[in-house]
Amino acid sequence: MAALAPGEGRGTLDRVLRSYLAVSKRVVLAVSMAFLALMVAVNSLEIVGRGLFNHSFVWVQEISILAAMWVYFFAYGLVAKDEEYIRVDILAKTAGPTVRAAFALFARVATIGFHSVVVWFGIETMRFLGLFRTSVLDWPESLFVLPILLGAIDILVTECIYLRWSLSGRSSPAGRESA
Repeated sequence: MAALAPGEGRGTLDRVLRSYLAVSKRVVLAVSMAFLALMVAVNSLEIVGRGLFNHSFVWVQEISILAAMWVYFFAYGLVAKDEEYIRVDILAKTAGPTVRAAFALFARVATIGFHSVVVWFGIETMRFLGLFRTSVLDWPESLFVLPILLGAIDILVTECIYLRWSLSGRSSPAGRESA
């Protein structure tokens, strides 16, 4: 079996990876927006209920917290897809291209390592919390960990794709490397 020339045989895989990034970005955005709308709606209902009818809905807090978890962790997925992490570039800007590339590689690998740990702990936490139910809606407590787990998995896949492209000398769709 002959070795592939540079760039040969990568077209299909790159198209699949770029499709994953595009589709998952739309899904993450839609989920974040839907849960933000849900959070605004249930809190508006609570405000109107309290203000006009002196009535409070006991389930609003559970739904608001759950919706906030989905918004926060899926919005963080958008940050990863657009590579808009907060970073301190003072060292990287003063360093040469080789050191900058090493910083970028280290940052990418550290991010992958961190999210791998989050996924592992998320799975273990979901198993444990599956034994418990929420006090008001009687939903599984593990629902509160689900957005963390799914967000971390998506970020992990995204970062692995970007790492692959970095190592092969190609830039990510966002057009910059983390450092």
